[in-house]
Amino acid sequence: MWKKPHNWLIAAAALLVIALLGMDVCHAVNPETGVHYAVAFKERLIYILFIVLSFIISDVTLLSAKKPFYQVFLAIVNAIVLLGFQIWVLVDFFTTKLQTGLKMSSVYTLSVGAVFPLVAIILLVLAVRFAADEGTAQRIAGAFEKRNL
Repeated sequence: MWKKPHNWLIAAAALLVIALLGMDVCHAVNPETGVHYAVAFKERLIYILFIVLSFIISDVTLLSAKKPFYQVFLAIVNAIVLLGFQIWVLVDFFTTKLQTGLKMSSVYTLSVGAVFPLVAIILLVLAVRFAADEGTAQRIAGAFEKRNL
């Protein structure tokens, strides 16, 4: 299973997503007091749901290593889930109002973790390419075996 590059890419995407549980979505520093404020991914239930769903899909994708076309399908589904997650993070950041009445985007800045879903999508697209190539090669080899019998 670990000899194929697309499995490594799927695992890397899963690790990026699960790492979000320990990261902040956005942060701010009060210049007068020097106090650091942050909004973590684990503080919002919807973020946790997206992270867990994507991680479970990645695990199931890795477990289906003997069926490359099934891996392609699951990796595409996972990329769609992560795209929804990325959109949700950005919409939430730009539309949420704080208790002071200001929008979150005017006070906070996005952290590095906010782009991890996008990086995971790129890794999954590369994995889809490699898995599809492998699946096509398996089907061609199977057709030649049937023809030679």
